[in-house]
Amino acid sequence: MRSRQTGFRPLFVPFVSNPKKGSRIPCPYDSSHFCYESKLQKHLKKCNARQKQQPDYFIENVNIDTNGSSENNKLSLKDVPDEELLSFIQKVRNVYNELHLENTEIIAIHPLLKSEIENSDDKLNNFKHMKQQASLLSLMDQFHFLQNGSCFIEFGAGKGQLMYWIIRCAPEGEKKSFILIDKSAQRHKSDNKFKDSDIQIERIRIDIQHLFLGKIQSIKDKLINVVGVSKHLCGGATDLAMRCLMNSIVSEENGEKIKHKICGLLMALCCHHRCSWNTYTGKHFMEEHGFSERDFKLMCCIASWATCGLRKSATENNEEHTTEVPDENLLNRYQRLNLKHEEREIIGMQCKRLIDAGRIQFLKDEGYDVRLVTYIDKFVSLENVALLATCKKN
Repeated sequence: MRSRQTGFRPLFVPFVSNPKKGSRIPCPYDSSHFCYESKLQKHLKKCNARQKQQPDYFIENVNIDTNGSSENNKLSLKDVPDEELLSFIQKVRNVYNELHLENTEIIAIHPLLKSEIENSDDKLNNFKHMKQQASLLSLMDQFHFLQNGSCFIEFGAGKGQLMYWIIRCAPEGEKKSFILIDKSAQRHKSDNKFKDSDIQIERIRIDIQHLFLGKIQSIKDKLINVVGVSKHLCGGATDLAMRCLMNSIVSEENGEKIKHKICGLLMALCCHHRCSWNTYTGKHFMEEHGFSERDFKLMCCIASWATCGLRKSATENNEEHTTEVPDENLLNRYQRLNLKHEEREIIGMQCKRLIDAGRIQFLKDEGYDVRLVTYIDKFVSLENVALLATCKKN
């Protein structure tokens, strides 16, 4: 049966010979695609699947602790018995109330961004994102990160909008460097606006779990003045960035390794439901308070209650990093267990703060003053808490 001429192309059949080019063979780097045998050497030089030589700052899994992890055993709320769930919720309440976790509210707008927000035509999108950036910049200014830092590192930089404003707000004078870390390629990057300037900007494409900062050439002479920032770095990526900053700001002198402290850290937190045990920095805290690895995974599941609510869709509410809406079976279960919507939000928030408490303890053990800061109103973003760390004064 002949097919009509509709523009349809038949599926590619491998190993078909071409009189001029010869047979097609699987690529030695990746057998899921093919190339002509006669052009194999040319293909191998440009194939995206070829193994590239890694830079010095790439050290495989340097920021991951895999000891005792069973990361493949994912936990879902539907698999947790009612009795265990209710018992765990009560334990979360008890530990949360015992800790008296502080959360300071510091909501302000950096003057440079204030006029930009007022003059913006895009009130829906820019209002939300720029207000968050403006408040984070105000915090950086208030705690002297902009003045004292000479190397600014943004993790999960994306298009680099936060770093764009850091560059704009950082005082002139001492030569500074600005490094943007992201594991994916980006288009329409904000840092492109500084292409023709003499500002030292470097964009590094790498997964944070493999990043050793001390081996990045451009910051080797600025290791004592590093400031780390991120805006909504999802779940476990926040822990990877924290461990990266704590463990890899290292230099060598006379054959000895010297570990340096950073000037400061400011991370807008989000997506606690995406945290994982093998990346989490607060294991010791969890174990001290009687929480096992399974408990931590359950805590991450329940953390989603703080932001998912009963919304019909994330798009409808214009909220970033939202979680999936509970299915009907789960909602029926909550009703059966008398877990009302408002109560679930409170419990979810308590789980988030306990996860953050482990991070705080990790940073305190490293010698930093640490606090949680509510940096933006909840109507701007449900994920409105940032982790702020500064060096202890001697």
